[in-house]
Amino acid sequence: MENEENNILCPVCGNRITNNPEDNIFQIESIDSDFRIHTVQDDLLDDWLLMCRNCYYIDHDFSNVPDNLNKVKYYVESMDYLSNFTDNNPTTYDLFKNYMKILNIKDGSSFLLADCNLRISWLYDDDNFPDKADEYREQSIQYFGRTLLESKKSKKNQSLIYYYIAELSRRKGEFARAKKALKNMNRSINEIDELFIFQKKLIENKNSSNSKLPKGVKSYETLS
Repeated sequence: MENEENNILCPVCGNRITNNPEDNIFQIESIDSDFRIHTVQDDLLDDWLLMCRNCYYIDHDFSNVPDNLNKVKYYVESMDYLSNFTDNNPTTYDLFKNYMKILNIKDGSSFLLADCNLRISWLYDDDNFPDKADEYREQSIQYFGRTLLESKKSKKNQSLIYYYIAELSRRKGEFARAKKALKNMNRSINEIDELFIFQKKLIENKNSSNSKLPKGVKSYETLS
């Protein structure tokens, strides 16, 4: 009962689970150029998604109840979904790939789908599968592009999306596309200008490797 405030009901089956709030931030060790956070304590990627042990519903934050809950519940209870699980201890790969299927059923935003593909690319990077990592980076680029078309963002958030497209294109070795995306960033915003200068040097050097954000560049809030 001491941690009751951290518990929440699964929106699909009503099972009580321990929620993972978005602001559960650990001590940051470093941040990659694609904004992947590394902590002193643990790899956040392994713990970012949660699964209900009763119905196998997966989400990042269980307090967000899907608008089309009945449709989501029907899918989660279907054999098409349940056949993806041999037990209730799936790998991180399995969690993310099934979460992406749920996002599509939930009619999740293009930004959420871009973010999910980006995180899957990190998994493949960690296991030294560069071709698979690039495949998911490309999917992420496409969804970030859709984000720009589908919703009106602030100048700062719009610039951050163009930064993502430039960064992921650079990681794929597509420097011309990266440079083109970079030109759309609004350099009148100080922190955006810092990111522009940092990324521009990487592109000019045709550096497609993972890089750390320099200490002088601030970490930016997650786009909503």
